[in-house]
Amino acid sequence: MKKQITLIILAFFLAAASTVWAANDKPNDDTIKMQSTIYGATIDSKVAFYQKRLYLIDSEYKILANIGKDAVKRIAYLKSNRQQLISNMTAQNVDLTNTRMDSYLGKTMNSVNLTTMEAYSSDN
Repeated sequence: MKKQITLIILAFFLAAASTVWAANDKPNDDTIKMQSTIYGATIDSKVAFYQKRLYLIDSEYKILANIGKDAVKRIAYLKSNRQQLISNMTAQNVDLTNTRMDSYLGKTMNSVNLTTMEAYSSDN
């Protein structure tokens, strides 16, 4: 009787283990979709962040107007390259924390040579 119970438990254990191994293939697709959704939402939130600065374009102060112009460039870049950014972030498996995603987007935007802080300080 003990042998039968042990064999039944062993059979259930093997069945459960194979189910878990089989289930691991499916979440990878779901994980990629989840990552893409989160990356897209992060890009959209960055666009919204920069859209809040658009009113500065009409400022009489040059530094504020430059911040508004910079926001226009960043919005255009993020919107036009959204799918490419999501693909790159997925390929590089960027960590899903706000700081990592913001850091990646910031580095990417600065690498395409938008406006740097030096441009703000050089204008008098």
